[in-house]
Amino acid sequence: MRSEHEPQPAERLDPTRPHLSPRQVSCLELAAAGLSSAEIGARLGISTRTVDQHVADACARLGVRRRTQAIARAARLGLICEEPGAC
Repeated sequence: MRSEHEPQPAERLDPTRPHLSPRQVSCLELAAAGLSSAEIGARLGISTRTVDQHVADACARLGVRRRTQAIARAARLGLICEEPGAC
């Protein structure tokens, strides 16, 4: 029996939509809200370096180089809400 929360096969394997981890999504959404890495880390209870690593990993998965590019691309793909409360 499948769990209600388990993604369906089509959701797991969509090659046109990069997969971001929940933590990468959180970091990008908070960055989109204007928070610095230090502020994001404090809010999530992780180090600034860990925030930077999550953002760098998201950039790599999205095929971009900068945090701002990752935010824009993830929002365009519907992976994050660019404005708090907008989604």
